[in-house]
Amino acid sequence: MDISSTEIWDAIRRNSYLLYYQPKVDAKTNKIIGFEGLVRLKTATATLTPIDFFEDIVLLNATREMQDFVAETAIEQLNQLGGRFSISINIPAHYVVSSNYMAYLHDYVKEHLKYPECLEIEIIERGEITELAIANKNLRKIKDLGVKVSMDDFGKGYSSLAYLRSLPIDIVKTDMSFIALLKTDRRQQIIIRAIVNLCHDLGGKVVTEGVEDIEQVEKLREMKVDYFQGYYFSRPLPMEEIKQKYSIV
Repeated sequence: MDISSTEIWDAIRRNSYLLYYQPKVDAKTNKIIGFEGLVRLKTATATLTPIDFFEDIVLLNATREMQDFVAETAIEQLNQLGGRFSISINIPAHYVVSSNYMAYLHDYVKEHLKYPECLEIEIIERGEITELAIANKNLRKIKDLGVKVSMDDFGKGYSSLAYLRSLPIDIVKTDMSFIALLKTDRRQQIIIRAIVNLCHDLGGKVVTEGVEDIEQVEKLREMKVDYFQGYYFSRPLPMEEIKQKYSIV
């Protein structure tokens, strides 16, 4: 994508963010139970995913503004949906140990969100969580409001099992790489089945991300996965398009 850094930086300075939503589908009923909120940047000529502008936003030190936008927009949308669906928002691992950020999120949820049980914070493991005691304390405080906690890309990072042991995780999302070879690689099947069994034994749920065809759906359903997410059901879209596509009123 040939877009200049000047155009990207201009959009970041103007906080020209959007939130797109990708459905999560119940594996048993095939019904939408919620969405993942995914940030986009609207420039003068294109709508960009984080992979296209993340380096620029870090250089401009504007990640906190983006993070606040995501949380506040998702909370506003949850109130509009009236408690009928959940929305998960991505939070980088280093924010989970930031008492300043987690206090902001806790207070904002408490003051503005009518349905805290419908919000899910999804930890992105871009870096290792070294201060697990602080992370545990911060997460438990926001969970006391009813908010759920999930772990993204489970199985990809070397600390995944330690996080399950030390943090109050309700839901894990398997890394997309496991799904890509699901139909042909028996090892992948064994790993996914083990993750599902482990999480269920701990009282949690499992989301499989990256589902792209009916064969994967059927195989994952056999493995007792709880929720699906992927292009087979829908690409990330603005909420108005989601509502039209699935007749949500």
